[in-house]
Amino acid sequence: NFIEDGLTWVSHMLENNKQLISEELETNTIFYIETFIRRYILKNRQQIRKSAPIKKQVIVVLNYLVERGSIVGYLLRDDIL
Repeated sequence: NFIEDGLTWVSHMLENNKQLISEELETNTIFYIETFIRRYILKNRQQIRKSAPIKKQVIVVLNYLVERGSIVGYLLRDDIL
């Protein structure tokens, strides 16, 4: 129900806390972020391509996943760009 707001919240959290790239995370955090962003992209593909602010937020999340070594993040980012 909160997928639209969730993207904004997660992207702002990742932009404002650069130390999250190297910090130890709770179990399955990357998996949950991957699941969330995959669902968001599948549901809103056209909206992402039309709206620059939304695309920027998606890219922030995907870049974080790639830097954490996520193959899903890499494939999704490649598909969006």
